[in-house]
Amino acid sequence: MRFFYRTAVLLVFLGQCLSGRPAAAQDVGSGLPTGSSATPADASAAHGGFTAALSYGSNSSFFGRTQTTRYPYTAGELIYKSRWGVWGSAVGYNLLNTSTFLDETDLSAGWDGDLSKTVDASVSYSRFLFAPNSPLVKSSVNNSIDGYVGWDWGYVYTRLNAAYLFGETSDFFLVLDNSRNFEFEKVLTDKGYLSIEPRVSVTAGTQRFAETSLVQQVQRGNGNGRGNSGSGKTTLATTTKTRFQVLNYELRVPVTYSLGVVALQVAWRYAIPVNLLPEDASGARSYFTTSLSLNL
Repeated sequence: MRFFYRTAVLLVFLGQCLSGRPAAAQDVGSGLPTGSSATPADASAAHGGFTAALSYGSNSSFFGRTQTTRYPYTAGELIYKSRWGVWGSAVGYNLLNTSTFLDETDLSAGWDGDLSKTVDASVSYSRFLFAPNSPLVKSSVNNSIDGYVGWDWGYVYTRLNAAYLFGETSDFFLVLDNSRNFEFEKVLTDKGYLSIEPRVSVTAGTQRFAETSLVQQVQRGNGNGRGNSGSGKTTLATTTKTRFQVLNYELRVPVTYSLGVVALQVAWRYAIPVNLLPEDASGARSYFTTSLSLNL
């Protein structure tokens, strides 16, 4: 009953967003780079409109770093995109094994569009708000400026994402994606459309956010950080967190079925974090997400 109650309240949250200022979404556990929507493509983008979505994720992670405790979540998202490519969205996350209803709220605004027949680009700003004593790694971050440039080579789509995170600390990331989209028409019905887009990603950057999170979780009593046990480890952690290096390798396979204005997406991904801080217990894991979206 608790799950259904929280899902119902998320629907009310979406309804309230319809009458307020548009904002933007960051997925707490999709594995997508910051600034990328976790919902299926907006079919109304050509003339502008709203997309509302409800989603579920098996665990949360952020740039390859995650908590020792598994935190499945539900989310409600509202996106508005104009026909000129300007968009805004708001998303609220509810961690299912915490007592807080709204554990995270992300607000963003940006622009994306085609620069040519084979090149597209995006730029955006995001603000992250968290419940007190949040156990999430991401709660050590408050703001993000993001952008990407993508190239369609015909058989492969390549996208280079850049993100600058700032707040208590600052970090810079580059994420290189390579994907291939397989499309199938008239699936189940004449209007049914199925797409499968496997993607391989490599993330590089600094990780001051991970060190800040470890300290925060100890202070909050969440038990997600072990602290430094010696001067040698302290020196190593300082060097590692400020060095620009590979942080994560990832494989993601989303499957999206669209029928008119409704789309259902399920996705599996496997992430392998590397170059961890001495205190960081993040490890290779599988994640599962699903979302149901409606173009309004």
